[in-house]
Amino acid sequence: MMHGSVLKHRPFLLLVSLFLLMIHPAVPASADLAEENGDLFLSCRADNDCVLTPTPIGEEQVSGQTFANLVQPETLTFEFEMDPSQYHIALLPENLREFQLDFKHQTESGSLFRPALEVRLILGQNVNEWSFDASTLPEPASENYALYYESLNLDEGRVLWEGDPVRLLFSVTLDRPGTWSLNMRGASFLKIDIPWSIDAALADMDEPSSTTQPVETVFEDIHRGALVGEDHDCWAFEVETHEVLRLMVEWELVPIEIEQPHSVPDLITAAGRLSPAPDVVVDDDGESLKITYRWRALPTGDYTLCMHGSPQKIQSYSWTGVFGYEGLGPTDPSGFSSASYYPQGAALAGDVDRAEALNSHGAGLLLVSTVMLILFLVVAMRPTTAYGVRFGLFVPGVLMLLVGGILHPLWAMADEVQHQDEITLETLIEMRLQQLWDVSAEGVPEQTLYTHTGATWGMLEGERLKMKLDIEEAIPLDDGRWQLLVPELESLRLDQAIFGQVAKGETQQSQEGMLESQTVRFILLAGRSLLLDLLILEAMLVVEDKPESSVIHIDTEMLAAPATGSFAAPAWSTRPASVSTDDWVRLQGSLFPERISISLCDCDLDLLDVMFLPSDGFDLGDIPPSSWGVKSASGLLPYGGALMLGGLALGLAATWMEVQRKSKAEQLALEFATQNTNQWN
Repeated sequence: MMHGSVLKHRPFLLLVSLFLLMIHPAVPASADLAEENGDLFLSCRADNDCVLTPTPIGEEQVSGQTFANLVQPETLTFEFEMDPSQYHIALLPENLREFQLDFKHQTESGSLFRPALEVRLILGQNVNEWSFDASTLPEPASENYALYYESLNLDEGRVLWEGDPVRLLFSVTLDRPGTWSLNMRGASFLKIDIPWSIDAALADMDEPSSTTQPVETVFEDIHRGALVGEDHDCWAFEVETHEVLRLMVEWELVPIEIEQPHSVPDLITAAGRLSPAPDVVVDDDGESLKITYRWRALPTGDYTLCMHGSPQKIQSYSWTGVFGYEGLGPTDPSGFSSASYYPQGAALAGDVDRAEALNSHGAGLLLVSTVMLILFLVVAMRPTTAYGVRFGLFVPGVLMLLVGGILHPLWAMADEVQHQDEITLETLIEMRLQQLWDVSAEGVPEQTLYTHTGATWGMLEGERLKMKLDIEEAIPLDDGRWQLLVPELESLRLDQAIFGQVAKGETQQSQEGMLESQTVRFILLAGRSLLLDLLILEAMLVVEDKPESSVIHIDTEMLAAPATGSFAAPAWSTRPASVSTDDWVRLQGSLFPERISISLCDCDLDLLDVMFLPSDGFDLGDIPPSSWGVKSASGLLPYGGALMLGGLALGLAATWMEVQRKSKAEQLALEFATQNTNQWN
């Protein structure tokens, strides 16, 4: 739709002439924003009938005359609404890939000017606005208004639901008389890359109707369906003789904002009683979520299985059942490791066998320097000390020893102390887990959950990471840099840290002793996020020169960055300010593991396995070349140790010369005294 309006003092409205040319055949039904359909063209089918379509249709050009001037400018407002309307549920991207608007304004003298333009793009509840300034001088050739990879405002959520509006509005301010034209038929368009979408109606085709009308089925068949909103998917089947009954549900990967809560299904007897709580194993490999429920020795007979959804959530699934006998099944705790350690070394770019030890600035050298300084001062201040030795060697040596052997290590030891606003690695892990626990709680906006989950080390855009690390060894790299080894990572138990946070939350278990769905969600997110956070920290602990101290300080501001990983579990969406976006994206692509599997056993004992297959494409060239705020504790001067040794050398040389001079003087005095004694005899 197009409207013409003139500012005050203008006695008439601008008449807009739209000529209907050949109309393209009916717009395809798949015109909405979907995973493989993100191009929208500005099209006008008739007067006051302008829409966004997946293919160019309708008018090739809309044009008109204007009598505007600087005193009485005119404003043209255009509105394009997507047609047909949105019927997929789609995940919006972080960026608008491309926007092109071919609007021209030619004055009566034939000159081309670029008018001021205001653009508004409405995607669901999100509103994005951009402005283009007017040109003050004529242009030799009119260029399109263009945007490339412009960030989208997603404050109201990344999910575009069925029926949500998709609308483009723009206003052009004309301040010169002449002719304007809007070119279409492929000349003006939007390109939006949709990373994920689903046709809810198609995914829901095989779903059972309700709790009162379950679908009759065979327990061991494969069933497919979807939980759309507050659905209740129910099946009725007969339970045969068994020792162990296993129900295996596989959920398809969906954005975290619309993921169903995956509560334990209800298994109801013919008498209407709920079966005992099952053992549960949850396995998240980043491609799908597999949950296995196990009941032991249920009475035979007719049962109803019901799965329950939540509002504004949708997720497809498949399930099947197995009647079996007691043994080492997929929910048996013996299939889990006794402990899940962080796999240190997965992000190392050098040979760990070449590692060199680092030491802190100890008090030993300071004590030696202090003793030697006192000794030199005593010798230098003796009245018999030669002036040349005193001022030529002792004074420079004492000054060098004072600066390099005392002030320098004192400064270094002070720098090795944890600063007031710094945190340790242990604190960083605790803060990260607490953050994930908080955003996993019921009622937290899904966009908040997405933002905090994907933040690197839990640091959001604009936040500052200030941390102290104790490093024991450094690995020399082939390009002359050094990679630092964090000893705490070698013994870090991920399962212990995660379950410790669950225990601290004090809501980890229901009355039946089963982990609640929100807690399961936290455990899966925490296992993945913590592993990835430590992985990229280990990869980026690289410095240009061998550290002077084993104490390392990190100080960096975090900026937004494109996230990697899946849309259900984003990662590394913030970066250090001094690392460019290109370097960060290259590091992401090479470092992100080939596969991550998080397995949770809610059996007799709560167990967690965190396993991953590291990337085989990560190498030294992927580590960003620029420093990002990592530095070792240092002393007063870059070469304080050398200065101290120089001072010791000068002091010892002066002392030796003074001892030699004194010895010769005493020998001469003795010889003189002996000669005098002989003369008197």
